[in-house]
Amino acid sequence: MRTQLLGLTTAALAVGTLTLGLATPADADAWKTSTKVPFPNGAMTDVDVVSTGDGDAVAAAIIDGAVHAYTATDGVWSGHAVVRSDVDATKLVLASNGQGAAAVGWVENVGGVDRLRVSRQVGPASWTGLNLMTPSGTEVVGQPQLGVAGDGLVIAAATVDGENIDNKLLVTEWPQGAGPGAPKTLSESDAWNPALDVNSKGEALIAYNYTGLINDVMTVSRRTPGQGWNLGDSTSNSGNIASAADVAISENGKGQVIYSVVSNAYYRAETSPVLADGTALPGHLVSLDEDFASEPSVDIDDEGKALFAYVVTKDGTKSIRYASAADGAYPGTPATLTGTLPDAQRPIALAGEGGLRAIQHSGNSRVVTHYRTSQVQPFAPVSTEQGYLPDTAADVDAGGNLVTIGLKPLEGAFARFLDAGSPAVTLSQPGAATTMSTSIPLAWSVTDSLSGLQPGTDIYATAAAWNQAQHGAPAVVIDNAPGTSAAFPAVLGTSYCFQARATDTSGNATTTPKRCTTVPLDDTALSGKKWKRIAKAGAFNNTATVTQKKGRKLTLSGVQARHLSLLLTKAKKGGKVKVLWNGHLVKKVSLKGTGQVTVPVLDLGSVQAGTLKIKVVSKNGRKVTLDGIVVAK
Repeated sequence: MRTQLLGLTTAALAVGTLTLGLATPADADAWKTSTKVPFPNGAMTDVDVVSTGDGDAVAAAIIDGAVHAYTATDGVWSGHAVVRSDVDATKLVLASNGQGAAAVGWVENVGGVDRLRVSRQVGPASWTGLNLMTPSGTEVVGQPQLGVAGDGLVIAAATVDGENIDNKLLVTEWPQGAGPGAPKTLSESDAWNPALDVNSKGEALIAYNYTGLINDVMTVSRRTPGQGWNLGDSTSNSGNIASAADVAISENGKGQVIYSVVSNAYYRAETSPVLADGTALPGHLVSLDEDFASEPSVDIDDEGKALFAYVVTKDGTKSIRYASAADGAYPGTPATLTGTLPDAQRPIALAGEGGLRAIQHSGNSRVVTHYRTSQVQPFAPVSTEQGYLPDTAADVDAGGNLVTIGLKPLEGAFARFLDAGSPAVTLSQPGAATTMSTSIPLAWSVTDSLSGLQPGTDIYATAAAWNQAQHGAPAVVIDNAPGTSAAFPAVLGTSYCFQARATDTSGNATTTPKRCTTVPLDDTALSGKKWKRIAKAGAFNNTATVTQKKGRKLTLSGVQARHLSLLLTKAKKGGKVKVLWNGHLVKKVSLKGTGQVTVPVLDLGSVQAGTLKIKVVSKNGRKVTLDGIVVAK
């Protein structure tokens, strides 16, 4: 899953003010300056963070028993809210759908029992609803879980005890614009350590330990929108469960689970892919022989590619191992993460879009974030200075950025963003498939959430003349274009494809998809006898070729086209023409009517060579006016 809770109940942290100094490697220009999240002073016990959008995040904390939240927009923290006043809150949990919706939960004593309460964010400094998500008479056991779907549906999971209730696993759903529904029981008893992840469609996975007769069983339950939760499926784990699980679900509905089992007197990491129908494939040992694996973590990207991480203790030495898995597959051979701390612990695996992968861990009073932005790169570690508690939190957004948070006793929570995402660039013009001018309008927009933009935007283009089979190589046609618009001087009878490329000050660049347009070939390029060439205001290129005689022909040889259209001017007594391609009739066109029209006559599916012929078939006295030809690739 995407984030790990900070459970800082081991110390009362009196928050003061102090600037954090981070060791910044020379190749880490994309890391933004670490900043203190300006929570109020007080005893801070839990902190968590989630990404809510491109460069945006929400951090939550329990301070002096009250629940606080802070919002970051484009990497700047603002918008503080006291979500819940002092109720001796514990077990903070925070979730987001990555699209602007966030929810925070905590456990508080209500009527003598500890119950889960949840609030959802409605603005940067505004939260609504203080809804209880577990029933009266039951007490939350262990850490509750929270997730948010793309439509704002909040899903909460918790194990509860009560009179004649022993570790019952409940799920409660809170739709946007309504109140929470009744809790649903996934396991009547003997369920513990649930892990939850939710995708944008509202599909969800919960993995939990179930106490079996001989061995504990790792069980996975899946939520399908409109159908609810299934009964759960066992991973057929190879040994007794030795750790809590972690779970992740992709946008394609498939997921991954990782946990530790006792195998031949060792603690081994085991994974299980989960199919889109909720079937959990048999557990597969991923850790190496004679490993003592613990604290497993997994995350998954939108395409189903997963990243696993876990702690290995061997011969008294700790390290972090990681492995990757393709969509729906078991992971490959694990590798050891280089640059880990001697007392490495609490790894968080993060799989972002655009190739971003990160593994964060703590130990020895430091927090280290290892990251790479493509599969061919090694993981590069970035470390804080000393003085940090071991629990950390981190998350990635859809733009390929990362946010991390850590806590220093007596000083506060410090967050830092990694700008691994490229600028958002949109090329909005050319907007039409045909441009009726030799000046092609170009328009674009560029924004970047975490970094400034380098001056200017580069405009690339490829071109193909009407008698060329394919476009040439791309070339910069406008270098460092200022502003957001330009005009490109075009050649008649040419197809163009444009792209815009912008770069931020961190060196991340974005090139837009191609937008293509064709400038028609002028009518004067066609050959024919006894046609009249005229200058005509308002016609394409201010020229036209006219006749009123039956049998007149116009021909263009050496054409390379995928699509062909005629530019014609209709008349009240307009005539008719036949259009032939390589001697074969492809269309008959009537010019009776009014105004200028573009008439598609041929769609070949691929670029083909040929000769175009236009023949007048109407009787004498009927007017035929040709303005040009669109030869598109």
